[in-house]
Amino acid sequence: MTEKRITVWVQRFNDRSTLVLQWIDPTTGKRKSKSAGTADEKESEKARADLEYQLNHGIYEEPSKIPWERFREMFEEEYLPNVRPGTRRVCQNMLGQFTQICGNPKLGSVNERTISAFTAGLRKLPGRNGKGGMQSSTIKTRLQFLHTTLTWATNQNLIPKCPRFPRIKAPEKNPQPIPAESFERMLAKAPDANTEAFLLTGWLAGLRLGEALALEWEENDQSPWVDFARDQIVLPAEFVKADKDQWVPLDSILRQALEALPRHEKKVFRFIGRGGRPIKTVSVSARIIALARKAGVRLSMHSLRKGFGCRYAGKVPAQVLQKLMRHSNVVITMKYYANVDDAVREAVLGPERNSSRNSGPTRAAGPNGENDINQSGETRNDECVF
Repeated sequence: MTEKRITVWVQRFNDRSTLVLQWIDPTTGKRKSKSAGTADEKESEKARADLEYQLNHGIYEEPSKIPWERFREMFEEEYLPNVRPGTRRVCQNMLGQFTQICGNPKLGSVNERTISAFTAGLRKLPGRNGKGGMQSSTIKTRLQFLHTTLTWATNQNLIPKCPRFPRIKAPEKNPQPIPAESFERMLAKAPDANTEAFLLTGWLAGLRLGEALALEWEENDQSPWVDFARDQIVLPAEFVKADKDQWVPLDSILRQALEALPRHEKKVFRFIGRGGRPIKTVSVSARIIALARKAGVRLSMHSLRKGFGCRYAGKVPAQVLQKLMRHSNVVITMKYYANVDDAVREAVLGPERNSSRNSGPTRAAGPNGENDINQSGETRNDECVF
């Protein structure tokens, strides 16, 4: 029988509401304490026996006493540099919200109750545009990022295990086709060629807003760039955090719109604020949404990308669409096949019986200012993009 190395005893302190478990650390020789979690002597005796067993069998994990703000600094320095810029921004936003709601607790004290309080606090924060409360889908995303954060802490042996997270039910809507006339109305309200070309990157290339804003003229390893020689937009592995470079075939109308833009600096698109300085991503997003509202439609760069995927879902198989959309999982891609009724109808009845298909008409001025769109609403280049 193995001789016990550590003995745990129960101690009562007049200034504490619960009993305390104490023992001598064999490595440091210092006395250590842990709350028994109860004032009942019988229950505390059970906790004492359990702790003594864990200590003598090397399975006790002492909760981390690192303050949350210090842990946050570690996480931002060691983990976040390895993720995409957009992911980094959302995660930093979540970390700030956690501090705002939960304060600066010890990392080891973050448990299921802390997660529940954080969830409740998120519901009280302002939603989009400062109106209403935060939507369930946004709360679900914030909790996913927090789960990733605490899982990293577990893998770094900072905490013994990741707390359990509540299940948040959020309505999941399948991507919807965008009527061509809706995009036309939005494009018609574009104040300049810069905005027109920017919208076309979503409609004809399926670029995300951040990807379009980062687009550059010349080849580089840090940002997407336009390769006119090969008719493609290249997204370097360093930018997308993938194992290899990704690329997007360059639609002829999009190419024409890009070539017409002036080249002031290395960036393709320039959105300037009132002070003459480039505006941030969130402000560009707000401008696009305001432009759509002005046109009487509900569109954004995100919905333009989804519309792009819906357009090609009726034309190409899932493995091709997955590559066009650059989805990490084909399960995400399959959601785009929930809305191919028009493609099914056209397959049997022919294109003349289909008047509502999201088939990609676009507005790009030709040499004489006319639209380069045929009467059926199809672009001149029906090549798969992104």
